[in-house]
Amino acid sequence: MTSLRGGFKTADDVSEDVLRSTFTCKEAGAEALAMCDAKVAEMGKTLDMGEPIPAFGEATSLAMEEAVAVFDSLLPKRMARDNTAAEMREELKVNVLSKMHVAFQQQLQVLKTKAIQMYQEAVATSDVNVQGMLTADQYFVREASASIPEGADWSFQSERQNLQTIMQTLEREWKKGVAAKIQAAQQMSTAMQYLQVQQAQLQQLQQQLYGGGAGKWNIGAAYRPPDTNINLSFNHQQGRTNIVASMVPDEQQSLLGPNGFTNGVGPANLGVSLNVNV
Repeated sequence: MTSLRGGFKTADDVSEDVLRSTFTCKEAGAEALAMCDAKVAEMGKTLDMGEPIPAFGEATSLAMEEAVAVFDSLLPKRMARDNTAAEMREELKVNVLSKMHVAFQQQLQVLKTKAIQMYQEAVATSDVNVQGMLTADQYFVREASASIPEGADWSFQSERQNLQTIMQTLEREWKKGVAAKIQAAQQMSTAMQYLQVQQAQLQQLQQQLYGGGAGKWNIGAAYRPPDTNINLSFNHQQGRTNIVASMVPDEQQSLLGPNGFTNGVGPANLGVSLNVNV
């Protein structure tokens, strides 16, 4: 193939130049996208750990600028401004956005999880669920908006609606739990009131059976015969009398001297108590 006079090229020459430029641009674009894939993988590791990428939108714009810079650096200067390079450059931007959009969706999931945790913490420390819901929603909207690069038509409305649905479901379950606790407390209070009424009625019945005055006298006495382990106790309470004989060793005998208890009835071996209810 030879060029015509005046510097003009034949159709075959032009076609060959276009093919060469297209091939070179595709190679440059592939290398730029490989760099973008590495950046997306790095972001994915952070997101897999449950941590959002700060200023994700700015990071996406920067990744696009770096990809374009790599693309242009791999092209000969004479190709950098031709139509093929311009078309491939725009195609590269679209591909970078597409790859970053996958990470953007993962970013939204992490932000949504964080927002739900904020709501649950607010519910645990306060009975005002509405404020906790507003705070969580505002956090999600703020961070999700910062995750959209300038000029992109990405949206997070679907994930926001899903977040609100989840929080509303959690609130309904929380209200059911509170209602169950209130009902249990009311039932316990009712049971206690019932027992108190039954106790009062029983006391009234005892007073009627044993006379109005008998139930007001309570007396008790205990006696240990000298030099024995026998303990006799007498108790009269609310009209009923109980006499109990038991064998109880005297653990304090060593403190009473060599003869133990004195013979007869004295303050050391006789106890008496008397209660009068007026």
